[in-house]
Amino acid sequence: MTTPSSSISTLVEVDSRNEKIWKGQRPMKLSKFIFVFFVVVMAFPAIASAKDLRIGVVNLNEVFENSKKRVEMEESFKDLKTRAEEQLTEKQNSLIGLREEMQLLEKGSAARKELEAELEKKLLYLQLEEEVARRNLGEKEKEYYEELYQDISTAIEIIGKEQKFDLILKKETIETKSADLLELRLKIGIGTVLYYSEALDITGIVVQYLNGKS
Repeated sequence: MTTPSSSISTLVEVDSRNEKIWKGQRPMKLSKFIFVFFVVVMAFPAIASAKDLRIGVVNLNEVFENSKKRVEMEESFKDLKTRAEEQLTEKQNSLIGLREEMQLLEKGSAARKELEAELEKKLLYLQLEEEVARRNLGEKEKEYYEELYQDISTAIEIIGKEQKFDLILKKETIETKSADLLELRLKIGIGTVLYYSEALDITGIVVQYLNGKS
């Protein structure tokens, strides 16, 4: 048989548990739901805007390979290199003739010593000319590729603006066969795009634009 006091205490305990449930568990579940809902709502505009972005990818290796201007520049550079080599070869042959002439003279003679001094001086000048020619050719080749890369960058910018692209990324074909680990790491570091849908590839458009201008 329960007494009034025990019934009252039981009701208090039940009411206390109900109050804890209401104040603790339900608000906790509700707060979690509100938080998740808030995150989804905040993220939705970003997801939607990302889907609306127009993105293109350009394979720079293919652009360089198929560029008419690159072929023309390489032909021009080859001509410069051939002319420089011909001039140096002509001077080398002249020194060979001078040396043969010197060898016909008597050793220790004044005439031979004079030719030896002249030959040594011309040989030194020839070495300097070879070094200057090599440096000039290297600078010229560098200028060619800088000009070509600038043309490619300008073409991509124009295409991006005309065709309303929001973002254009570069893709480079990487040859993984390397002499050492450092070279391999450098090559891997070049690749900026690991995967893309073929629908995003605008390499052909860039090549067509460049070759149409050249």
